[in-house]
Amino acid sequence: MLIELALALILVKIVDEIFMRKNQPAVIGEIMIGILFSLFNFVLPETGFIGSYAFSLNLEVAHPAFQFFAETGILLLLFLSGLETNLDDLKRSGKSGILTGALGVLITFLLVLSIAIYLLHFPLRIGIVLATIFTATSVGVTVRTMMDLGILNTKVGNTVLTAAVADDVFGIILVTIVLSHGEAIELTIGLLIFFVTIYIMAKFKLIEKVMNYADRVFHGPYALVTISLGLMFLFAYFADVSHIATITGAFFVGLFIGQSTQERKIINPLKVIAYSLFIPIFFVNVGTLVDIPMLENFNLYLLAIIPVVFIGKILGCALGSRIGGLKMSDSWRVGVGMVPEMEVALVIATLAYAKGIFGQPLGSQVMALTITYVIISSLTVPLLLKRLYRRK
Repeated sequence: MLIELALALILVKIVDEIFMRKNQPAVIGEIMIGILFSLFNFVLPETGFIGSYAFSLNLEVAHPAFQFFAETGILLLLFLSGLETNLDDLKRSGKSGILTGALGVLITFLLVLSIAIYLLHFPLRIGIVLATIFTATSVGVTVRTMMDLGILNTKVGNTVLTAAVADDVFGIILVTIVLSHGEAIELTIGLLIFFVTIYIMAKFKLIEKVMNYADRVFHGPYALVTISLGLMFLFAYFADVSHIATITGAFFVGLFIGQSTQERKIINPLKVIAYSLFIPIFFVNVGTLVDIPMLENFNLYLLAIIPVVFIGKILGCALGSRIGGLKMSDSWRVGVGMVPEMEVALVIATLAYAKGIFGQPLGSQVMALTITYVIISSLTVPLLLKRLYRRK
């Protein structure tokens, strides 16, 4: 397990540097490292080296410890997403941001579900999960492009940012329902208990009070960071025993802590922990889920989902922006800006794969499809935005 971690972390940082210098998302490089791990997974037998000393090399990323790092990376991704979600911005944006995010999620979901059922003939359960994967927008690429163009602090830029917040919230709620497990009665009771608890904690600001108390009482180095991580794992466990996805618990506790005054004290140390170790291992693990031999009989009809997601995001988000008061040209720009998908889509696909929802070989094909969409959207959206603004 140690050699896998060592190689993964060192190679990831080398590839990150290459991709960053080319102005491309580092995540793509990290996933490629995982694909290489999958391709060249090998075991060298023990051989005599010096006297009786034996040396063996087992490059096996399926080791439970490696999986633990990857699964913790998933929780940290959603925890940080909650921390960085500014509900005040969403409230100030009014109907424009909410409608943009909501219609982008809804129309994309319905279009992909239709393709899954009527073209691919998938069962309803698989179709719903597949459609959910492609609802979550990641605007990191869009924000960087808008900063380069000097248009981030415009109506289009602000709408994209606030719509991304709404998109995350709607997406998490959708994932909570879709990836829930258990009998119908257990699932209903679990969802009820979980969201009633979330409502009570939000109503009385219980997490904020806990963080304020901890800030007054604990004076050790990084005490607040440790307590925040403890709350993340606690809420993830609570979500799991409620028969819903663990990432839902991580997201909501991050959302509550993000509204507290202690958020500024913990977010940077948490990012150091997350992005230096756990999150890179998660993306490497994503790449290892692409089983190349399983792709020999790849269902080419799956590729139809890629243009459908593009269309769904652009139409849904443009319609929401237009209803929200933006002029038509700006609405199309918002639609294009909401096309990229990355972290959350990969998280949902990975969790669905781990739960065996797709089975094999479809699971590997869906992972490959998701990664392909991430790469294509990351490369094309900056070009499309620059073209739209060049006309202006």
